[in-house]
Amino acid sequence: MDLEPRQLRYLLAIARSGSFVKAADLLQISQPALSVAIARLEDVVGSQLVTRGRLGTTLTAAGELLIRHAQSVETVLKTAQQEVRLFDQGVLGPLTVGGTPLTTLSIIPEVIARLTAEFSNVNMRVIEDTDENLLTRLISHEVDLVISNIGLSPRLEEVEATPLFHARAVAVVRARHPLASQKILSIRDISELTWVLPHPGGAFRKQIEALFTTHGEPFPTNVVEALPFSVLKEIVRRSDCVTVLSDQIVGPDLADGTLVAIPLKEKLADRVFGLHRLQSRTMNALGTRFVELAKALGPDYEVPDVETN
Repeated sequence: MDLEPRQLRYLLAIARSGSFVKAADLLQISQPALSVAIARLEDVVGSQLVTRGRLGTTLTAAGELLIRHAQSVETVLKTAQQEVRLFDQGVLGPLTVGGTPLTTLSIIPEVIARLTAEFSNVNMRVIEDTDENLLTRLISHEVDLVISNIGLSPRLEEVEATPLFHARAVAVVRARHPLASQKILSIRDISELTWVLPHPGGAFRKQIEALFTTHGEPFPTNVVEALPFSVLKEIVRRSDCVTVLSDQIVGPDLADGTLVAIPLKEKLADRVFGLHRLQSRTMNALGTRFVELAKALGPDYEVPDVETN
């Protein structure tokens, strides 16, 4: 006997309401019918899923595990309903794309710009989050595609990762900064300046901290912490502060001459960014075209090894 989506929906209602009585009311079925359905579900999985007590109903460890899949099924069904409704209206979608701050400021907007140039009626959503959270949201079907770092987390068999581009870290200052004409900088040269950095805890901040540790330099004490990266860049653009950023984020700013990128003597390892998708999931037409455009555009985001200032 296989799991049924209806049974998972019942378990989800119990988890959210905390009791069989309230869940039965929400589901508009009798409490005995709900009890029978959960008993059958427990027979199917071979584990007790709920525990009834004086204070209500709680899930067992096995129940908590199954809830994650119940939520995924609920999301998939809602998406299916929305897709049919959009199709009847002549709209492509829905498509939810997740990205890290670097990709939501670079390749994702470019892909969407090209998509909207091809199709006049689309329904899309972009979510920005950490690499780890994005993969969790991908597995739970909360997002359809993710463009983020490759290799930061253990490889998941159900996730297909396609490399798109490398991102290199460079020192960044405003165009009229006293150091703007330098061809290369050492972190020792700029360690006493005021630094503008992302908040602690993120992957890129950890990489910057490791740079100082590896080369035996004390981490700067003059620090302004700022997010999102658009705010961080604006502070650098208006002051004599310095930062270290991936070249992808500052590409447009280098092009318009407001910021200057200077190679660092101490190299940070290049980060590989790529497209993540579930191997078992078939993309709709909009998702399929997004993937095609991202793969075609990826190589264009390889910044040539030329003087960036």
